[in-house]
Parts: sequence; C-alpha cells; structure tokens
Amino acid sequence: MSREATKEYTVMMRRRYSAMETKRAKGRVLDEFCQTTGLERKHAIKILRSSVEPLRRAGRKPTYDGAATERLKEIWLLFDQPCSKLLHPVLDSYVSSYEAHRGAIEPRTRALLLKMSPSTIDRLLRPYRVRTSLWRGRGGPMNAMKRQVEVRSEQWTGREPGWFEADSVAHCGGSMAGSFAYTLTFTDTDSQWTELRAVWNRGGLATTIRVQEIETALPFVIKGVNTDNGSEFLNGHLIRHLKDRDPVVSQTRSRPYHKNDNARVEQKNGSHVRALLGYDRLDDPACIEDLNKILILHSLWTNLFRPCMKLVSKTKDGHRYRKKYDRPMTPAQRVTSSSGASKQVKKRISDLMVQYDCYTLKCLVQEALSAFFTLYVDKSAEKKNTRLPVSVAALSALRAAPSGTKAATLTGREQGECREKVPA
Repeated sequence: MSREATKEYTVMMRRRYSAMETKRAKGRVLDEFCQTTGLERKHAIKILRSSVEPLRRAGRKPTYDGAATERLKEIWLLFDQPCSKLLHPVLDSYVSSYEAHRGAIEPRTRALLLKMSPSTIDRLLRPYRVRTSLWRGRGGPMNAMKRQVEVRSEQWTGREPGWFEADSVAHCGGSMAGSFAYTLTFTDTDSQWTELRAVWNRGGLATTIRVQEIETALPFVIKGVNTDNGSEFLNGHLIRHLKDRDPVVSQTRSRPYHKNDNARVEQKNGSHVRALLGYDRLDDPACIEDLNKILILHSLWTNLFRPCMKLVSKTKDGHRYRKKYDRPMTPAQRVTSSSGASKQVKKRISDLMVQYDCYTLKCLVQEALSAFFTLYVDKSAEKKNTRLPVSVAALSALRAAPSGTKAATLTGREQGECREKVPA
C-alpha cells in the first residue's frame, strides 16, 4: 500500500478497534490489522490505541555510507583494533598511512572518516567486534585438579618479593587451530619483577620445565604463585613441583572469568609480550629456543633498566575513578629497597647491574628480534603469499629511545659492537 492508503487504513481500523466492546472482538480486529500491515502484535496495539498521526515523517538519511564503514573497518583491523577513544585522535595519521600503502580513498569517503566522533566509530564497528559467550562447562578431568588448588581469597599486597602471578600468552595469529608457541609470564606482585619464557603448546611438563628455569633466574625465592584455570598450570606436574619441597610454595588460582584477579600479570601480557612480539602466529617448533633467548634478554632489560609505576590506590569520585601511583622505579630498585630482601638477594642484583650495560642489552634485544622476525615471520608470510602487518616493521617495543635517535636507528656495525661489549 501507498503511504496515504496506509494512513487511511490505520484511521479506519482505529475506529473499528475502539468500537469493539469485547476482548475477543478486539482480537479479531487486531489480527486483521497485523496481517495486513505486517507489524508485530504489541506494536500494533500501541498504534491502534494511540491518537497521534498514524505515519510520522521519515527520519534523516544516514550520514555514513557503506564505503566509509568499510574503510574504517580496514584501518581499524590494520592498526591492531584499538578502541574508539584511542583511534579517534590519530585517525588522520592512520588514513594518510593507509592511502600511502593501500591506495587513495575517495575524497567524500575521506572527509567522512575524518569527521567521525568516537561514539560514531563505536557504532559503525559494533557488528565487527568479537563477541564471546560465557559458557561454563560442567564436569571433566580439570575438576580434580581444581580441587587440589584453592581459590585465592586475599590480595598479595604489602608483602616482600616472592609472591607471583602467572599467565600464558598465545601466539596463534587469531586462530587456535593447530600447534603454536606460547609465552609464559611470571610477575612479582610487590616489585613487578617479570620473567618471560617460551613454551611449545603449553603442555604441563614443558610449562614445569620453564618454571624451573624462571626460579633459577630469579634473584629471590618464589613463595607463592597465583594462576588462572588453564591446563598449563592446573596439572599434576606443576602441582607436584610446587608442593613436593620444603618449604612448600603456595599455589592458588583465580576465579573463573575474573581476569582482574590476576590484574598485574594481565597488564604485563600487554606491555611486555604483545608490545614486543605483536600478534603474529608462531607455529614453527624450531623457533622456540630462539624466542626463549629473546625473552630472557628482554626480561633482563625490563627488570634491571626499565622503570614502571605501581598502583597505590583507586578511589571513586562521582562517576570517575582516581588512581594514584608510586614513584617510578625499576623492578631491581624495588627489590633492593625492600626491607624483606636479604643481603644475598641485593648482592645478586648488584652483580647483574655490573654485568650488563643498559644500552648494550637494548641493542642485543633489537638485533635478536630483527633476526627472529626475518627468519620465522617473514619467510612464513612469503610462503603464504600474504602481506605482513605494519606492526612487524616496528621491531623495537622497548620504548627506551624515541624514534629517529641513534639508539633507534642502529647500523649493522654498531650492533656488532654492542654484541662484542657483552661480558662472557
């Protein structure tokens, strides 16, 4: 029906509906109206009971067409899917870079991209964001392991170094199918001392071996470990390794689907692992040892020479949260200034500070990372005939020197000199 015909029909049906005295009679009129107009029943009742004009004027046409949405989606995926508040301030730079590498954008589409607000970006990208379900399985062999490891009932704040949070990061490239590398992350809740190790397929025995390596590299003793509910931590190998000793290492776990229970290590997963290695898929078993060497060097760099801030308090002021942080210090400085650290621990850290130079160590990490991506990531992309993401080109995520400085643009000869300066 035309617009005018629909309006006249609605007015006529309102008169019929209001003239009916019984519920059954009103139902017959409502059935006929729904069948003719195709409206949902509850909405049809509202229209028949209303006294306003049946058809309101049409709303304004959409401002952003499909081309603008498609370009926004491509730029968002290309630059690691940032949230709208982080994407909006640099959208003009991202658009210019996209045009330089992927081709020009139509002037009208480009103008629409640059005028988008953060809320508009969120609305247009909502259909493309990943939605996960909170399915909770019941039963299974993991229940027996969970009964052996209790849920942590207190926060480990204000304790001496040695109380760790642990997690694993999957280098799957977006697909969990098949086998690939994981990074094991251990973070001390007091000093923020973080150790990273590479493991293949996060098996229980392989994870336990890496945990033993982490214990050997630590300047202090592990006293407690809190993990999530993954099978790499809740297995007989690791449980026995932590319990069959004197003194026993306290092993606890987080509540399922509560990532903030392991907030410190979750933050290090982003600032230490993802910032260093990105989101590429590492599915070559031969890369594990080379990756592990990089993670050991990177752990030394971050623990000895990279300052960090620790959250002291978080209070709610109206609709906002106000956070206070302590003075920036390196994890090594936090351990040496702790009253709970022994003289042997402080001496071991002092020896490490003397043994390694910050600039030399940074050069080694950059050189090893560049060689690793060239050997395992670039070749894999060539075999699959795919283009590498822009993030692969930015090898340094150490943030020790701004781009364009000498530290950020090392020549091959300078990198060789840095390698020669490392003590044997």
